[in-house]
Amino acid sequence: MKTEFDVKMTVPVMYDYMMYHTFTGIQFWLVVAIGLMLICMFVYSHNPLHIICAVAILAYLPVERLFQAKKQVTLNPVFKEKLHYTLDDEKMSIDVLDEHMDAAWSSIVKVRSTKKSIILYTNRVTATIFPRESLGEDYDKAVELIRMGVPAERVKIK
Repeated sequence: MKTEFDVKMTVPVMYDYMMYHTFTGIQFWLVVAIGLMLICMFVYSHNPLHIICAVAILAYLPVERLFQAKKQVTLNPVFKEKLHYTLDDEKMSIDVLDEHMDAAWSSIVKVRSTKKSIILYTNRVTATIFPRESLGEDYDKAVELIRMGVPAERVKIK
């Protein structure tokens, strides 16, 4: 079995990936804990500086990730072109510009999904992102190939 599709990276898809990556990391929980402590301090002291700092701290990550996603998509030369993916029983192939890369399914350390994409991690922070909109009618076929190639304990696709 084999499926092919093109991906044009967009800011919303990159932002979705970055927010997922942020929400599943320790940095998110530290920011939330500090924000909640500042809110508790405001309730106790009624000092408006505490609530202002809490809002600034809690809003920082989503806003910063949005700017980071825009920067990544606009400045990375790979994302200016369409990425052509081929999935088959043995591997995932990527063609961009004049380069061709193959990644065996065994090199995928985990697979996760969000509302906008399927994320295939090749290490802790490096990932291949398949936007659901790019997969279109090949979504089910792509998911089946991923599930066949990557061990089940590594795959969490909703």
